[in-house]
Amino acid sequence: MTGTSEVPHASTLESLLFALLYSLPEYARGIVVRRPLMTRLIARVGAQAAAQRLCMRLRVRHGGRSIYVRGPRGKVLVLLAQGDVERVLGGSDSVFSLRTEEKWRGFSPLQPDSLLLSRGETRKDRRRFNSAVLGRASGELAPRIDQVMAEELDGVLGRGPGPVDWAGLRGGYDRAVLRLVLGDAARDDVRILAAVNALRREGNWLGLRLPRPGRTRRLRAVVTSGIERHLAAATAGGLAVLGRSPTSLSGSLANFAAEAPTTARTCPAGQVPHWLMALEGIGSTVLGPTLALIAGHPEHYERARSEARATSSDRRHLRACLNESLRLWPLVATLPRVVTEPTGWHDGTLPAGTDILIPVAVHSRNPQIGYADHFTPQAWLDGRAEADWSIVPFSAGPAHCPGSDLGITVAASALATLLRQYDFRPVGPRLGPGRLLPKALDPFTLRLSVEPTVL
Repeated sequence: MTGTSEVPHASTLESLLFALLYSLPEYARGIVVRRPLMTRLIARVGAQAAAQRLCMRLRVRHGGRSIYVRGPRGKVLVLLAQGDVERVLGGSDSVFSLRTEEKWRGFSPLQPDSLLLSRGETRKDRRRFNSAVLGRASGELAPRIDQVMAEELDGVLGRGPGPVDWAGLRGGYDRAVLRLVLGDAARDDVRILAAVNALRREGNWLGLRLPRPGRTRRLRAVVTSGIERHLAAATAGGLAVLGRSPTSLSGSLANFAAEAPTTARTCPAGQVPHWLMALEGIGSTVLGPTLALIAGHPEHYERARSEARATSSDRRHLRACLNESLRLWPLVATLPRVVTEPTGWHDGTLPAGTDILIPVAVHSRNPQIGYADHFTPQAWLDGRAEADWSIVPFSAGPAHCPGSDLGITVAASALATLLRQYDFRPVGPRLGPGRLLPKALDPFTLRLSVEPTVL
C-alpha cells in the first residue's frame, strides 16, 4: 500500500495541546542554548510533566503508534512508538537527515559548515574527520584532561564552607575547555566562547525575529578568526604565531585536527564551534545536576568519591552517573529529522520532506522503564540503558554523536577533581532516594553546600 493513510492523525484539539504543552515550552526554554529565566519558569510550572502525560495519552489513544500532529509549517510525525524510534535512528542518516529547516535556522548562525548541518558526501567526509579527531582524543587525551582540570579547578570553590559558587565553577571549567579544544594559548581567549554563546542565543529565535546579519557576521568573525589562529598554531609551522613553545600547545583537539586527513570538503575550523558548544554545555547544565544527584544518594556518593583518585579508565561509576543524569534531563530533549526521499513506513510510504520529531525527554521517562523517575546508574553499568532505544542522550545509530565518549570523559574528570577537594551536601531541591525525581530541573538555581575535605 502506498501513501500515509496508515499513520494516525491527531485531532485539531490534540495538535493544539501538543503545541501548547510540548512545542511552545521547548521553544521558550531554548532550542540551541537554554534561557535561564524560561528554564526556571518551565521547571516550576511542571510543563515537562504535562507534556509527558499528553504524549502517553496520545500513544494509548492511537494504539501505541506514532502520529501526525499539525505544526506551524504543516504536519509533523511524532515518534511515540519505540520501534519507530529505532527505525529512524538506526536507519540511514542520509534518508532521515538531521538537517531540518528548524535545525538550520537554529545552528547556522554559529556553525554553517559543521557536520551537524551537512548532507551527502560532505557529511560523510566531515563525519570521518570528526570521528578521527574526537575518537582519538577520548583515549589519548585522558591524562591531559585530568591535568588541565586539576589546574583549572584547583580551589575553584574556595577554602571555606558555604554554597557552591556555580559561576566560579563554570569559569574554571570554560578555561579548561578552551585549553583542551584549542590549546593552552587559548586559555584566556574568552571572546571566542562569548561569541559562540551569543550566536547560540541568536539561533534560539529560529529566524522568528528580524535578522541581524551585521551582528551575526561580526560574532562569527570573532569565532572563526580565533579558531583559525589557534588551529594554525597547533601545526609545526604555526607555533611562532603565538610565540609559544610546542609543549604549551600539546594535548588538544587542535593538535589532533592538524594531524587528521582532510579534503576540500572538510572545513576543519567549521567543526570546532560544535566541539566548544557541546563541551561548554556539559559544564553549564550537566555537572550541577549530576553533583546534586550524587550528593543526594549516599551509596552513589561514596562510590563516586572512591573513584575520584582513580585513573580515567577506572571511573565507570562516575561515567554511569553522568549518563544517568543525561537520561533524566537530556541536553537535547528533542531530535528532529526530515525524510529526504520516499521511504517505506509500516504499510505505507513516507514522502520526501516529511518532518519527524523524536521526543527524547518523553521516551527516557517512559513509565515502562522500571526506573524511569529514579536515579539508577547501575542501569548503565549492567547494559540495560544502552540497549534501550528509549534512552538516547547522544542520539544513536549513524547519527550518534562522535564526541559522546570524550564529553563524558571530560565531565567525569571535572567531577573527580571536585570530589577530591570538596564534600558536597544537598540543600535544594533534594534529589534523594525514596522520591520521584522531577521531570524538569533548573540547573541554574541548584543549591548545594560545599566544604573542603581530605579523602
